[in-house]
Amino acid sequence: METESKSKFITELPIETREILKNLDFPLTRKEIIEQARKSGAIQDILRELGMLPEKKYNSAEEVAGELHRIYIGVPS
Repeated sequence: METESKSKFITELPIETREILKNLDFPLTRKEIIEQARKSGAIQDILRELGMLPEKKYNSAEEVAGELHRIYIGVPS
């Protein structure tokens, strides 16, 4: 059930953010996510969003999407 919720969150992200996340090779730390996003040409707004993630190791794009959802909406993922 939790996986379904996190998958839903990824569909709520802007298309540009989804494209960046789907091309990342997880697991990655926040810093690694930002570095890879920058290398793939992410715009400053996306880099700023990713910089708001808690510093930890992320195992999937869905996990990142869940954290972004929690940051913006304040709803536990």
